[in-house]
Amino acid sequence: MDALDQKVFNQFQKMIEATMSTGENCAEHIVTAAERIASALLSGNKIFTCGDQSGALVAQLLTDYLLLGYDIDRPGFPSLNLNQMNPASGHGQYYNQTLNTHAESGDILVLLSAGNCNPKLLGALNTAVSKGMTVVLLSAENDDSLINAVSYNDVHIEIGAGPLPLTTQSQLQIVQCLCALIDSHIFGGE
Repeated sequence: MDALDQKVFNQFQKMIEATMSTGENCAEHIVTAAERIASALLSGNKIFTCGDQSGALVAQLLTDYLLLGYDIDRPGFPSLNLNQMNPASGHGQYYNQTLNTHAESGDILVLLSAGNCNPKLLGALNTAVSKGMTVVLLSAENDDSLINAVSYNDVHIEIGAGPLPLTTQSQLQIVQCLCALIDSHIFGGE
């Protein structure tokens, strides 16, 4: 095996280890989050998603999976991505204004943080809590302010420390698992 082959092997080994760690450490919280989201959808509520850095892409993917379906052909679920609704100016209060305008008690806000507690995400979380929404937080390293702002009714899925690409991979896998569980909870099946 030459040096480049070894680098490829090492990269996949890191991804496998991150996947195993996420599955072992987060399974219970993923199940709880899926149950809460499915219950909210069955009650006619909406799901809002938001993320920072690469978490914004994963949040958009979650919205797409909820709207368009994940693994089965089904009707779309009401889901809005705050990152896509945010104007190009990046005005931090826009998330709060959007939630104040469109969200209701019983809706869910799914936040995907890349770490270091983005103030826009903290503002969205605080607005969600004040509106009586449930928050599902996927936190990364140095997200203490976000973690401390969630309540006992919310769901916190802690990915932990690691390089951003592995955090993103873990968030993506959690979102895919959530969507499979939500579909199963609502429509049955495996």
